Amino acid sequence: MTVILRRNEALELNLVEYRGRISLAELQAVAKFQADKPNLLASDCLNRVCADADFGAITFAMLDTMHEHYSKLFAPLRLQIFRRAAWFCEAEGPRGHVAHWLSQDTRETMSSTVKHCHTFADAADWLLLMDAERGMLERGEGFDEIARFDGPPEPAAVLTR
Repeated sequence: MTVILRRNEALELNLVEYRGRISLAELQAVAKFQADKPNLLASDCLNRVCADADFGAITFAMLDTMHEHYSKLFAPLRLQIFRRAAWFCEAEGPRGHVAHWLSQDTRETMSSTVKHCHTFADAADWLLLMDAERGMLERGEGFDEIARFDGPPEPAAVLTR
């Protein structure tokens, strides 16, 4: 239902949160937004898949298509160093989709090293955050919302007698 993109300029770190039922349109909107902002693509990122996230409407074939699209976005950047992208899932449900996304070649196509982290602390450690930076991330301090992508509202339940 919602993907929220936040950024901490001082840390040069992006935080992307996935909440509710995620649609392909939302994922495409995130990619479109990032396409014109290479500094976002070049920065390290923590992708937080919240406990209520549901990727059930997204097939693995759709993820493969999105991966191809991101590969094209990264191609002109020619990053000098690999960016880090940590993926932290708060619940089991979306882990299959995240695992599929991370099983694809991101080193060559996106100049990215990726890791599926099982705890927030593991993600912060892998992103090489110092204690003070980790605290900022945990509290959301300095992370300004730069974009929000809301899918269409869920249809209202119909009551019948």
